[in-house]
Amino acid sequence: MFSLRAHAANFITLLNALFGFLGCIAMIQDRFDLALIALVAAAIADFLDGFVARMLKVESVFGNFMDSMADVISFGLFPSLWWYFTLSESLSVLWASGLASLLFACALLRLVRFSVYESKSIHFEGLPTPAMALFVVLITQTELFDQMAYFTPVWFERAAVVLTLLFSGWMVSKFPAVSLKFKDYTFKKNALRYLVIVSAIVGFILLREELVLVLLPTYAVSSLLIKR
Repeated sequence: MFSLRAHAANFITLLNALFGFLGCIAMIQDRFDLALIALVAAAIADFLDGFVARMLKVESVFGNFMDSMADVISFGLFPSLWWYFTLSESLSVLWASGLASLLFACALLRLVRFSVYESKSIHFEGLPTPAMALFVVLITQTELFDQMAYFTPVWFERAAVVLTLLFSGWMVSKFPAVSLKFKDYTFKKNALRYLVIVSAIVGFILLREELVLVLLPTYAVSSLLIKR
């Protein structure tokens, strides 16, 4: 018998995938404003599905696998397409395709590893794909990124390669990254999480689109503080 309670989290996961898919369509139609809204909606759904599954105590292998498959679309394909369309405005199609393909391949490998191998750590091994998607989108909205593309094309090409290698390598590595999924809300157990969240809020208030210039190094440094 069909149980709404048992499949509530899976329905939210499906929304995650659908928002990611619609975001890709929006990019193809050159509606990056709508694509950004779709990404935010997918990220909210990605957070809620796990929260609902834990709250209703309906976590399952099927749900975990479905979550990874949804993330392939929303936080693998979506940011890779976004990266391609952005880079192709300044770089050759070959360069843009190659860098975007590397980003997607590493996102896929990271999600497969995450779904197959269970980690006992409370934090992630490798950069989580939602964080990668956030960084890619934010970086492309900064004035620094636009100015490099317009005034210093050679350095822009080098920066694109370095950023692609950074995100791709971090995703498939076992280098730790802070998980923002809370099991309780005590400061002692969640100090690094609170550090990242507070930095994100303050950075957004002060810097707006330039938020990533604070958030990315803060996230990287806080990840270095994780006890192995």
